[in-house]
Amino acid sequence: MFFNPQTIDRAIGDIQKAIGSIDVDGLLLVREDLQAELAIMAPTDTPVRNRLNRIQGNGKAHAWYQLTPTVATEGLFLGTAPSNAFFERGGLPNATQASYKYKSAPYVSLGDMIVVSFFDQMAGATYADVKKLQTKIKMINTALIEEWAIINGDSAANPLQFDGLLKQITSNTVDALGAPFELEQLTALMQKITLVGGKPQAAVMSYRDNQRFSSEILSSYYRLFQAGAGALADVPAGVAITKWVSPFGTIDIIGSRFLPNTGVTGDIIIIDDKTVLDDGNAVQMVDLMPISSIDLALLQTAYRTIIAEFTVLQMTCEAFQGKIVNVGTPA
Repeated sequence: MFFNPQTIDRAIGDIQKAIGSIDVDGLLLVREDLQAELAIMAPTDTPVRNRLNRIQGNGKAHAWYQLTPTVATEGLFLGTAPSNAFFERGGLPNATQASYKYKSAPYVSLGDMIVVSFFDQMAGATYADVKKLQTKIKMINTALIEEWAIINGDSAANPLQFDGLLKQITSNTVDALGAPFELEQLTALMQKITLVGGKPQAAVMSYRDNQRFSSEILSSYYRLFQAGAGALADVPAGVAITKWVSPFGTIDIIGSRFLPNTGVTGDIIIIDDKTVLDDGNAVQMVDLMPISSIDLALLQTAYRTIIAEFTVLQMTCEAFQGKIVNVGTPA
């Protein structure tokens, strides 16, 4: 086939007219830097969950015996009081057997779901493992759900939940009647726990009350010393109180976003989670199945995974715990 050179030149001219170009100063041909990890703009810390002891459970429910003290005129004892413990040679003490309460709590199922379509998994194959990333996020969320339940769980409001600290603590309770809490209320509550044999380990409160607690503590100081520093050493402008040397020992101060941080009344929880008794720690988690990732069958072309745990909060010794309720907002 023969082409006229002039016809070819005109065709090339038409093509060049159809393609427009604009000169741009300072334009650099660079790729986008997509970071491999997701920036999680959400809470991820679970301080109460992290500190509790965890033991392996079995069966459909967890059961235990709770030792209760015998009240005598001389104080609290485990059965026989001093007035009946002394006896003559050849005789026997007038003994009183220790008292127990049988406790039982069913395991609850809590968790979250991951659904990643086959298309999304393939589309991200050269960038990030979408399924793996979602598994990490949902595991964090499941831990956050458990943290909330450890504090606020209420089986009366939702039979699928286990009872949390606020629900299970009934003996040592102080009512602030809508007023801001005072340090004397905390120390009085800790004294009651100590008198029955416990050792307060931590105070869990909202960030609102944590701020008031810091102000109350600092207002009682006359001087601040920087340990091991010279007279001209720099001193930080602020003080973060994470531990408090109380009259009844050193306790951890834990701020929680799962207690009211707004103008409504809230609660403060005092826990003894370290004292070890016959059936484990005074308060602990019992896991039938610890937090786990379980792949389910494909639904059409979507990957499905459940992140779940079967667990329950066991309060072996409720008398070693306490709470201040109806704490109001500081003026």
